[in-house]
Amino acid sequence: MLTEGFEDEIDSVTPRSPVTELGLGSEAGLGLSAAAKVRLFGGASTGNERLDFRLAAAAAVLSSGTGSDDDEVSEVESFILDQEDLDNPVLKTASELFLSTAAEGTDFRTVDPETQARLEALLEAAGIGKLSTADGKAFADPEVLRRLTSSVSCALDEAAAALTRMRADSTLSTGQVDNRSLAEACSDGDVNAVRKLLDEGRSVNEHTEEGESLLCLACSAGYYELAQVLLAMHANVEDRGNKGDITPLMAAASGGFVDIVKLLLAHSADVNAQSSTGNTALTYACAGGFVDVVKVLLKEGANIEDHNENGHTPLMEAASAGHVEVARVLLEFGAGINTHSNEFKESALTLACYKGHLDMVRFLLEAGADQEHKTDEMHTALMEACMDGHVEVARLLLDSGAQVNMPADSFESPLTLAACGGHVELAALLIERGANLEEVNDEGYTPLMEAAREGHEEMVALLLAQGANINAQTEETQETALTLACCGGFSEVSDFLIKAGADIELGCSTPLMEAAQEGHLELVKYLLAAGANVQATTATGDTALTYACENGHTDVADVLLQSGSDLEHESEGGRTPLMKAARAGHLCTVQFLTSKGANINRATANNDHTVVSLACAGGHLAVVELLLAHGADPTHRLKDGSTMLIEAAKGGHTNVVSYLLDYPNNVSSVPATDMSQMTPPSHDQPPIPRVPMNTLAMVVPPQEPDKAPEQYASERGKLKQKPDNLNASDQDLRSPFHPCQLLECIVEETEGKLNELGQRISAIEKAQLKSLELIQGEPLNKDKIEELKKKKK
Repeated sequence: MLTEGFEDEIDSVTPRSPVTELGLGSEAGLGLSAAAKVRLFGGASTGNERLDFRLAAAAAVLSSGTGSDDDEVSEVESFILDQEDLDNPVLKTASELFLSTAAEGTDFRTVDPETQARLEALLEAAGIGKLSTADGKAFADPEVLRRLTSSVSCALDEAAAALTRMRADSTLSTGQVDNRSLAEACSDGDVNAVRKLLDEGRSVNEHTEEGESLLCLACSAGYYELAQVLLAMHANVEDRGNKGDITPLMAAASGGFVDIVKLLLAHSADVNAQSSTGNTALTYACAGGFVDVVKVLLKEGANIEDHNENGHTPLMEAASAGHVEVARVLLEFGAGINTHSNEFKESALTLACYKGHLDMVRFLLEAGADQEHKTDEMHTALMEACMDGHVEVARLLLDSGAQVNMPADSFESPLTLAACGGHVELAALLIERGANLEEVNDEGYTPLMEAAREGHEEMVALLLAQGANINAQTEETQETALTLACCGGFSEVSDFLIKAGADIELGCSTPLMEAAQEGHLELVKYLLAAGANVQATTATGDTALTYACENGHTDVADVLLQSGSDLEHESEGGRTPLMKAARAGHLCTVQFLTSKGANINRATANNDHTVVSLACAGGHLAVVELLLAHGADPTHRLKDGSTMLIEAAKGGHTNVVSYLLDYPNNVSSVPATDMSQMTPPSHDQPPIPRVPMNTLAMVVPPQEPDKAPEQYASERGKLKQKPDNLNASDQDLRSPFHPCQLLECIVEETEGKLNELGQRISAIEKAQLKSLELIQGEPLNKDKIEELKKKKK
């Protein structure tokens, strides 16, 4: 028996449905033959009369003769092909019914004889791969064929709907429940599921987990029917979702869905709404190259000159993406061809040149674009093309009269940009058109220097072959192409330049120094083998070895020492390679130089800094520990009276301060009987330098757990006594390692800074009063001053 109420569902498909016209809306219409059931269910009934009926109804719909001349691929075929992923064997068998070959002896007793004959003929024709009758004539006639296929094409929508319902019914019959959320149904484009959920009371303005609105989701996926349903249910046409980014109109425009764009505009969508990045629907459409959408938006009043956050207009976006037809439409609607962004000064032409869109560049030039317009980097269109090596674009611009050399107010030339990028073919074109080989950029680099700095060997070879000066130097630093190549570690380029005659000793820093400073070991070896002077010095007295040690390149330092570098060479200020390494905190280098016999207690000429005091000043605890373990003097004082502890405290290096206070051989731990071995403090000694104010916050004064704050105050008072009045047990208070000594430095420094600050404030107030007197034109009395102070507060 039919499931109760099913006839009403069939009647609700559409008025005068072919299903009902065929008389299949009653129980009597279910008289399927055994052969038909074999065809429909693979040899057995489903056991579900409702499903049996719908499968039969779908088959009958295909045979209805309501008439249509549409010869396109049917939606039913598309629907069936889309069901290949169905797990239900019944539905799979049913779908195969419409695509399989005809079976002999099929008996459709529920269909009128004429329809049955036509259907059987169509199935048989499909089965043998051609349309013909027994005599080979009837079905070969195009008109006969048209009539035979009309019954299929006229019922496409209803058949697809029937199969959709069959799928849903099958899901219910197998006990499976559709647990998809409204957002998931929208994402799948399932209109029926969305309708059902909305009918159950779900909100049409819900958002996905990602914060996207349902309408925006449908529009971005191109689901036109779903968008219709959501709008009919009063979805917010301007809903940007939780992120507040794009509107549904922008989503549809960015996907090129012109029908949805028209639908949204018909529902009063704001055509000039902007996204969080300043883009409009028109901007998105132009960037995507959707001409039809662009036309619709412009006709609806879209602003053609809106700038996004990058300062780009819709024309600029189209030019950057290379969409010539979109650009043509925009110009027809009045877009400014030479409009440029506010910040970067980019134009449609410079963007097209940078991206290398030859057709777009040609179109814009023909439309009158200014090719000498400069960006914020003072780049012309030709220079933008040269940055990425677009040879044909550059050729077109040069043929159109572009300036080949650097404009007067620019910082670099087209050839320099091409050389920097290693674009050999483009550079050859520019040189052929008259580019200056020795034109320097704002850093003083020639094209050859730029090519060497970036390691472009072929470019270097081209420029030298064209006559570039191999030993040209920058004005300030005397850098050459070779020093730049060595700095970058480009061995092949360096080898090429040396073999081509480059001077190996030119530059404020020689090529060897540059390679050593950057740690290029193999290049250092190559330069030494080529005869580089290992003892060469800079204006500051540095050598290749001091550079290597200062930057922690121990392997390079080893090679340089083997080649004759001076281990104790003093650079400016009297610092040795070991001092440079210690100040920078390179533990391995310090250990290596120490093992090579470097003097660990040598002092600088200008301030008597030692290796360990420099390590303390830098806060390098591991280096300090290593040096002290190797016999560095912990009691050394600088010329200004500073000690290791104070040097560490100045920099706020509390870990080093703590280590020095606990160091077992410091002065404060020496027994009283040995104090006579040390020089007693005198009033003639220079004062101990105080900790600068800007580092006080970083210094944490150590405290002994068994001493109360008042004891520290008492000891601090003893420091102000004359040395002769101190007891022997109090002599260690004068030690630079003692906590009280450090606290005394901090307190007195703070007091001095506060006094200085008070004097400055007083001077500022006096200056302000003087200014007020000049403004008022008369001296200010006490009452007037108080009144002004109140106003100021």
